Amino acid sequence: MNRRLSTALTAIFALGLVTPAFGAEICGIEATASNGGMMVQTGKFTARCIEKGKCSISLSSVDNVGIALERASVSGSWLTLVTSTSSIDSGAGFDLLFDGEDETRIAPDFLIAAEDMKSVRVDDDVSDIVLTTMLQSKTMNATVQLVGGKRIVHEIALGNLAAATKWVDCAQAK
Repeated sequence: MNRRLSTALTAIFALGLVTPAFGAEICGIEATASNGGMMVQTGKFTARCIEKGKCSISLSSVDNVGIALERASVSGSWLTLVTSTSSIDSGAGFDLLFDGEDETRIAPDFLIAAEDMKSVRVDDDVSDIVLTTMLQSKTMNATVQLVGGKRIVHEIALGNLAAATKWVDCAQAK
């Protein structure tokens, strides 16, 4: 795509007039239209932003259990969110293992479950700590327990997470 057209599309999108209909470079990465917003792929991570500013980064999905980061605005806090088609046992907490050695347990006191128990978010302050640790690590294993005892383990390579968060910072600032 020629540079002048790319610049024009970026300016139009930044003003919120349209979402990119095809691959257009947004904040240095080719973005595509996605459910009223835009989406990019950075390594294994998918980052999405909608027109009103909310953005998310999908980290992993195993056996219908997904782990993501969300942020409502560029000045807002990142939240860690776990979703499932089955009910999540938030009373079991979450176990995280960074780089195969740094174990972290997120106790139930720091989890906020939806009424249907199909989504659980980590408290704001703990989410900040988890994100900082993820950005400093190469890998993370996250264990989530469903109601009934089934344990789902997510093995996540974190190599492109910094690029995904930087893209969101730029996209939300526009």
